Amino acid sequence: MEKIASIKEIFEQTNRLLFSITLIPLLVISIFYTRNILVYRSALANVEEANAVSTIVQENVLEEVWDLVFGLIDVPAYEAGNELDKVRQAIEAIQANTTTAKEAATLDVALRTLDTLDKYIAEMESNIQNERPVDENEAIMVQVDAVTVLLYGILQDFVRVEIEIAGATSDDMLVSLYYLILFELVIVLIIVYYARKNNRFLTRQIQEPLHDLIVLSEELSQGHLDYRAEEPEVAELRVVTESMNDMAHNLRILIEDNAMKQFDLAQSELRVLQAQITPHFIYNTLDAILSLAEQGNSEQVKTMTYALSDFLRISLSKGQDWITVEKEIRHVEDYLTILQIRYGAMLAFEIDIPEAILQTEVLKMILQPLVENAVYHGTKHVRRAGKVIVAATCSEDTIQFSVTDNGIGMQEERLLEIRKRLDQAAVDETSEGGFGLYNVRKRLLLYYGAAASLTIDSSYRKGTTVTVTVPKFI
Repeated sequence: MEKIASIKEIFEQTNRLLFSITLIPLLVISIFYTRNILVYRSALANVEEANAVSTIVQENVLEEVWDLVFGLIDVPAYEAGNELDKVRQAIEAIQANTTTAKEAATLDVALRTLDTLDKYIAEMESNIQNERPVDENEAIMVQVDAVTVLLYGILQDFVRVEIEIAGATSDDMLVSLYYLILFELVIVLIIVYYARKNNRFLTRQIQEPLHDLIVLSEELSQGHLDYRAEEPEVAELRVVTESMNDMAHNLRILIEDNAMKQFDLAQSELRVLQAQITPHFIYNTLDAILSLAEQGNSEQVKTMTYALSDFLRISLSKGQDWITVEKEIRHVEDYLTILQIRYGAMLAFEIDIPEAILQTEVLKMILQPLVENAVYHGTKHVRRAGKVIVAATCSEDTIQFSVTDNGIGMQEERLLEIRKRLDQAAVDETSEGGFGLYNVRKRLLLYYGAAASLTIDSSYRKGTTVTVTVPKFI
């Protein structure tokens, strides 16, 4: 006669089966996710390092080489330690942390580009030691500048490669999540089959916790990563539930971390834009100062020189993104003062800012690009004398800046087109100097979010008003 299994034996068999089944997804999660997380973190670390090296290439290398050319740094001091050596060491360190042929190939190109730079610099050092004319090194600097731009582009290509790898890893993890959910559903079917054989006690101890797991899986599959299942009393099911809860928690952290990295990357790109002060403006200002000096107009030379110095100082602001309204307005006033001296009676300006908001902090350089647009795209296109008015009003929670000009204005069709592009936060790729309406709008969205706005009103042949509204922070 076949032996009938007792409830205890059935329960023990069910427990053993549950334990075996739940152990498999745990192992899969441990092996697969650990590997992919390491690849993902490695890619993100490479992106950070590559961006840091890109910053050195763009901001420090050329400046140091120019110091060498003009004798601010002697050859032995330069050879003892320079920015290019740091760049090479950093790239080699990144290369040691790569896993794919595409990454290695991109960094090999970067290292060969560094070799080219070293050859040019070696030639300049030879010229310096042989006391050759400075003009020869200045000619070589044209090639150095071009190769430096190329190196920066290669490093940005490497950043894109790393982002692609991180994206592919994220996609693999998402696909694996679907398979894991499917596998868990299979587990549910098996457990339900055994639960029906084991009376209400087994149903209460196993079937209901499994139902909670199903709900958790469905919530996770729909992207509800905040959802958590209660931990059951059965040890095996507790392990599964804890694992899926932890997985949901880890997935959310990874997604938030990725979003933060993208945010930091965007901030880095915008800081690069902030550093690119219009060279033509500086050249024209220096030419105007030289012309005034030749005419013996020392007062205007002094005024324009102070204005340019203050303009550049506020533009840099020691890398800070936030400055007081007083400095922001002084930055605009310096800019308009320089243009007024250059254009004479053809340009006038007026600034009306309440004293109550002068010490309030705002995002740096949100008004000067608008004033630049008002002059170069507004007042320069009319025969009458141009005028720019910069004003501000404030409420309890917001500050509203306005930049008004009496320039050519815009026809309705053009105005509607610009408003549409502003609503989409598009980038104005044709804007001279890198700023303009669209970059200001993009920076407002990045730093203030929906709390800030930029609007534009214009009448053809009458003028244009651009209004910027930002939250008030003391």
